[in-house]
Amino acid sequence: MKRFAVLAALALSLTGCGGGELGQEFGGSMEEQRAELMSRPSMEEASARYLEMQGRIRDELGAAFPWIQWEQSRELHRAGCSDFNAFTDTGESQTLGVWRAEGNIPDPEWPRAEQIVAQVSAEYGFTPPETVVSRPSDHQVVGSDRYGAGYRFGTAKRTVISGSTGCHLPQAEKDKLAQSPQ
Repeated sequence: MKRFAVLAALALSLTGCGGGELGQEFGGSMEEQRAELMSRPSMEEASARYLEMQGRIRDELGAAFPWIQWEQSRELHRAGCSDFNAFTDTGESQTLGVWRAEGNIPDPEWPRAEQIVAQVSAEYGFTPPETVVSRPSDHQVVGSDRYGAGYRFGTAKRTVISGSTGCHLPQAEKDKLAQSPQ
């Protein structure tokens, strides 16, 4: 039951719907929220960057562990975001999809896999991986960035990587806001 609670909390924190900075609402006035969202990359830019990072992680893990054959088990989907209560109708978050490979990364090889994920994700502004699970044949780490994006990487029966964006405005909405008076 405890493991289910931890996994449920992790899933909510990585969906982009649980609040900015992995679960905490961005407070402040409408003007402060607007300024924060306008300073962030557009949703299109953020999504492309995170998808690129996820692809690089998959490629580098595949090169290091040739048995890994990735398949997408869930596709990208869009959601609103409650992080910025003044922009619930226009802000957007995305779950980037879930990629999995059958099989477990053996315990002696796990540090190498974690290092690959840490190195690639750091190039994209993510924190060092934080261990969520570390048991024989069962490992999981998470990382986040300053915009509330997150990833989860783990191995047990399968090896899995997933991620989500934080809250961003679509470019069309940023363009509208840039033209309107504050």
